[in-house]
Amino acid sequence: MQVIKFIFIGFVFFINVLAYGQSIDTIPIQEVQIKANKQQFLIGSKIQTIDSVRLSSVSGESLADMLTKQLPIYVRQDAGGLATIRFRGTSPDHTAIMFSGININSLTLGHSNISNIPMFLFDDVKVQFGSSSSLYGTDAIGGSIHLSNNPIWNRGFNIGVQQDISSFGSYFTGLKLGYSGNKLQYSIKLFQQKIENDFPFLNTAVYDFDNEEYRQDTQQNAAILIYGVLQELYLKLSNNLVFYVKLWNEDNWRQIQPNMSTNYYGGDFAEIEDNHLRLLSGFKYYTGSHKITTDFGYIYDYQLYNDNSDEVISTKSFISNTNYFNNNLFKGNFNIGINYKHITPNVHAYQEGIKEDRIDIFASYKKQIISNLSVALNLREAIVIDYKNQFSPSLGINYKLINSYNQKINFKLAISKSYKIPTFNDRFWYPNGDPNLLPEKGISYEFGTIYSLVKTSSSFQFGLTAYIMEVDDWIQWVNLDIWRPKNIKKVNNRGLEFNLQHTLKLSVIKLNSGVNYSLTKAIEADSHDSTSTTTNKQLIYTPEHTGNAFATLNYKKWNISTVVLYTGERFSESYKVLEGYLLWDASLGRNFQLKKSILSVNLKANNILNRAYQNWEWRAMPGRNYSISIKYQL
Repeated sequence: MQVIKFIFIGFVFFINVLAYGQSIDTIPIQEVQIKANKQQFLIGSKIQTIDSVRLSSVSGESLADMLTKQLPIYVRQDAGGLATIRFRGTSPDHTAIMFSGININSLTLGHSNISNIPMFLFDDVKVQFGSSSSLYGTDAIGGSIHLSNNPIWNRGFNIGVQQDISSFGSYFTGLKLGYSGNKLQYSIKLFQQKIENDFPFLNTAVYDFDNEEYRQDTQQNAAILIYGVLQELYLKLSNNLVFYVKLWNEDNWRQIQPNMSTNYYGGDFAEIEDNHLRLLSGFKYYTGSHKITTDFGYIYDYQLYNDNSDEVISTKSFISNTNYFNNNLFKGNFNIGINYKHITPNVHAYQEGIKEDRIDIFASYKKQIISNLSVALNLREAIVIDYKNQFSPSLGINYKLINSYNQKINFKLAISKSYKIPTFNDRFWYPNGDPNLLPEKGISYEFGTIYSLVKTSSSFQFGLTAYIMEVDDWIQWVNLDIWRPKNIKKVNNRGLEFNLQHTLKLSVIKLNSGVNYSLTKAIEADSHDSTSTTTNKQLIYTPEHTGNAFATLNYKKWNISTVVLYTGERFSESYKVLEGYLLWDASLGRNFQLKKSILSVNLKANNILNRAYQNWEWRAMPGRNYSISIKYQL
């Protein structure tokens, strides 16, 4: 019924918007440029934009799948729909997930389950490596991920349909409808994903002593059902004023994947339901060098464990943001603003009457000092009512050693402080929480260089980044009289990131290939707990080596691609060493031109080597599997 409700509401809205759009599009209007953004102030930081071709290749998959296949970032995930990111060796709580500039991380858990974020909904994804609290506030210690869609005017009607069918009872269905004219743009994207996850695997937790071999098993109780809708409306009220509203509503249900032993012998199985409503609206006003943006938002997160209505976990957030941009202040770019958030939790394990107000005041300035040298300074003061304020400055420098028409060498430097406000569970879960926990604090230093060369038929890009990061007062739940959160760690993170990409065009052939690699040393340097046995060890679920190599060949309307993924050894919670693993995926696709429409068919083979591996200790992962994806675009 929820799916039908989503579809009905969306289509009614769609029809009304089109009717209204037909009446106003007869008025000619000047194009409005929407370029006021915060990322221009992240000079010195490493930012990677996932282009439309790579997004299209994973449009039926999740953010977790995209990061794993496209970038050298480790994601710990099971087969049952739970995935958390470890950005530069930090914890899942240390990455800000931003939807149109709004942090959507859970206020109770502190992070997002990125397997519940479908790439089908977005056409603009940027991954920012390293600390950025000075721009995005709490959580952005290890990095930030930005999800959005870019408004494109005067396209008329457009329709897109996608159907994926994969091994082990996996289905993805998506529908996109849109209209854009001179003054109005509206789009609706609906999707449903269903996964049975009944894959066979070798159960290394169950040994057959008679036959001296491990048991063959079939995964059970790991099904997933996700469906949702994203609607976006942009309206030009005048030459300089744009109004927008966005609605992202999503329901997620999954069975919690049991460990291998429970899967074979049986036991208590569990399920979890998550519902998310994200509503944003605002205005963008432009005149000359001045730009003003206002955003208003409402975010509602709801979680139900084992269908027990007595243990509801939910939060409501009301958000208001105001920004002023000036792109010619003392011949530089300037931004000043204020963010306000009012949070009301409804959690069965919290005491009554808990609520919180947060106010962030910030300013940024970027200037080109000389022709090849740019500098940016960012300042933010985070005020948490009845808690502890946080100040997070950052400084970025970019120097262009060579800046010719076909060859560029950039050197980048960034220094930044960051912070993480403890989650509501850390502070208010009764009787375990501790309201006196200190915020986690980080400082990072980053140096990088990018070399690019463009020729008539080819292009080449090389990037190398080194970073040093320290995170103090790291929060961890420890077993004292009961399990309690404590500020017990100081963690030193050191690392190198390398990327290489090459593009070659020969007549009707285009070859794109590349390599990404990350070396991560994340060491517990000090512990406030005198009984700790993990000091000077690599953090759990943090591989030292992560990388991938990819190649895509386009010939006329055919495309062939392959990617090899490598994840090194990791420690589990019990400090057992999980073996590293290498996965090989490949795909073959073809586009068919049908007058004004395109039909695309793509065949994929994943884990071609049928490698048995554990991303999470004692959780089985699927072996060799296949999928077919059919897309229609008008």
